[in-house]
Amino acid sequence: MSKWAYKKDLDVSHIDGNASTEAKRFGLAILHLFIGTKSTSFGADIGQYMNWTEMNIHKQGQYTFAETVFEVTVYQDMCNIHRILHGACAAYIVDLCTNASLVSLGTAEGFDGTGVSQFMNLVWHHPIHLGKKIKVVSTSVSGKGRLRTMRCELWTDGQICVSAVHSTVNVAIVNAKL
Repeated sequence: MSKWAYKKDLDVSHIDGNASTEAKRFGLAILHLFIGTKSTSFGADIGQYMNWTEMNIHKQGQYTFAETVFEVTVYQDMCNIHRILHGACAAYIVDLCTNASLVSLGTAEGFDGTGVSQFMNLVWHHPIHLGKKIKVVSTSVSGKGRLRTMRCELWTDGQICVSAVHSTVNVAIVNAKL
């Protein structure tokens, strides 16, 4: 396992929001584990561009959900030939950020928020050009049970550019012996 998973003094002072410092540390450690390094995982260079800026846990009656906010600037290695954020790169960003919201919820509610992707749907509303700063807002929709669902929005210049729904399956639950 990555050294990040054991680092108790991981600096999270740049992450705003109402989540506890310990929840922020755990979430950031898991994010670093998922991103990996260039030699160990796909997209590590792009994942390392991500800046986690906010983690919130909200309660509305019996319903609890997590919201995470990331920022990332679009670099050339994230673009297609038209200097616009590539669709596969947008999907990778959605994958990382939605999982961060689910891990945040799991940390707050006491369950394993990790899993593997089952479904992801992205809708492009506007292109995101090279050099633009993206604000990525992810919200957990449903976290308990086998199937988990999150939604995500990518914003630039105060305008929504991509909206997404992402569902994951918790492998630990699926692989349980009968």
